[in-house]
Amino acid sequence: MTGTTGTRDPARWKDWGARCRERPTTILLVAVTVLVLMAVWGWLDAVRLRSATLDVRSSAAIAATPFAGSLGGAIAKRLALVRGLGAFVTVELSGDGLEDEFPAFAEALPGSMPGIRNVSVAPDFVVRLVNPMDAGNAKVVGHDLLKDPRPGFADTVRRAISTRDVATHGPVELLQGGIGLIARQSLFKDGKPWGAVGAAFDLPPILNEANLSGLTQRYRVALRRAGGMVFAGEEAVLALEPVVERVHAADGDWELAVVPVEGWAAAARAQAERGPLVLAVGGIGILVVIVILLLAERRATLARLVDLRTAELNHARRDADRKAEQLALAQKELEQFAFAAAHDLQEPVRAMGSYAQLLQREIGASLDEERAALLGQVVEGARRLKALLSDVQIFVAETGIPLPDHPVRADDALDDALNALARTLDGVGGRVRRDPLPQVMADRRRLREMFVVLIGNALEYRHPDRPPDIHVGAREGGGFAVLTVRDNGIGIESRYHEQIFQVFRRLHGRTEHSGTGMGLPIARKMAERLGGRITVSSDPGQGSAFSIHLPVVNLPAVSQEAGP
Repeated sequence: MTGTTGTRDPARWKDWGARCRERPTTILLVAVTVLVLMAVWGWLDAVRLRSATLDVRSSAAIAATPFAGSLGGAIAKRLALVRGLGAFVTVELSGDGLEDEFPAFAEALPGSMPGIRNVSVAPDFVVRLVNPMDAGNAKVVGHDLLKDPRPGFADTVRRAISTRDVATHGPVELLQGGIGLIARQSLFKDGKPWGAVGAAFDLPPILNEANLSGLTQRYRVALRRAGGMVFAGEEAVLALEPVVERVHAADGDWELAVVPVEGWAAAARAQAERGPLVLAVGGIGILVVIVILLLAERRATLARLVDLRTAELNHARRDADRKAEQLALAQKELEQFAFAAAHDLQEPVRAMGSYAQLLQREIGASLDEERAALLGQVVEGARRLKALLSDVQIFVAETGIPLPDHPVRADDALDDALNALARTLDGVGGRVRRDPLPQVMADRRRLREMFVVLIGNALEYRHPDRPPDIHVGAREGGGFAVLTVRDNGIGIESRYHEQIFQVFRRLHGRTEHSGTGMGLPIARKMAERLGGRITVSSDPGQGSAFSIHLPVVNLPAVSQEAGP
């Protein structure tokens, strides 16, 4: 049969070729179809490449943000040390014991953080006291800070005098050798400049504390003072259109520039290489199943580990510190795994949504009602999954975002929230009445997000028989400023008052109210990170009152360490 088929095939192809020569229109249509398909493929490839480039830059910014925040936190800790030194010296100025008390105070500082090269006191801006007094630091004794000929050194002291706050210089080459950051604070006596205190910090421990090496595994980086020379990383990065993140450093920001190790073009091509929609959906489905199984296995493993460690703690108190540390590491690993899983799933979900929307635009009009509805469900499912993954990232990453070091006006955060919700307010005919709000120990971004969640929920869950009427007020109680958002919506039964703050907990179906079920959990976590809490009181049909409890400025806030 093989021989027979082989003898018939040439004749069949010969007959087909003859028919094509007799019908030139057929050849033309085939050629045009091939050309159109090639053009469509080229256009789709270009669209994917452009989209992938934007995604790669967005991913780079997301990856750089926590490192920039950690670096800013490391710098802020060192500036706080200089302010503490200034406070110590200011107290000692009223007596005669500065030279006797300074060594004991200074020798206790290195244990608080790594990389302190020296601390110094300069009456009349001439260095008289320095610690430790080793061969390298002895060079700075007698050094006149205002007459330092090196560029920028004397200017730093003058800035400290004019601002009456800490001024920084560098990183620069230190007199003692090596690269470091210099911080100065001027002191005043009887309203006149008395002199200055300062500290020199080695640069490598600051970078290690921010775990900059973790970023360099995937990206080339350059670090410089804004508009200045590169002092860490590769200067060539600045010529490669990097993503730049600002690092707050008191009187002068730093810039953290990142580009992928393989370059933007190569990273975009690697990201754009994806199969058609069916393969994308199938791949995403398999990936989601794998991730769920991995998460379930990880959770079970962690649960067994917690049980084991708890049992060991009950029988061996002497191992408590070691086991607590292991539990903390396991929790950190779980958070990192959840964040990484949510981040990595963003890419295939985005691809699925893009391809589905593309198909909807190109062939949606030609599909029958059932297939068009199925395609619409794919688009909507991708949108919901993308929003859910984004909220999961925000919820997990909240632990690692540094805490604020200065108060904020709650009125400013409320203004930002109302601007963000202006279109929604107009669309539902709602109004917001407000009282003057106090300053609170928070940061503007977190407080804005909490207002957006609470006011947005009041608009979403409004009563069908009356327009939304929302009141934002404030009071003080128990050492906290209490910011209350009160509405006239549908209200919440008392049995659900705690459940609404649980992750993914929804009291209504998606057909009634959209959302991911993460808004209130994220808001409560932000409030708790700031040393406060969110509470609710509500009666069905009468509306709800959500209260944000935050430390007031004129009382000491609850001390909390920033997460990793």
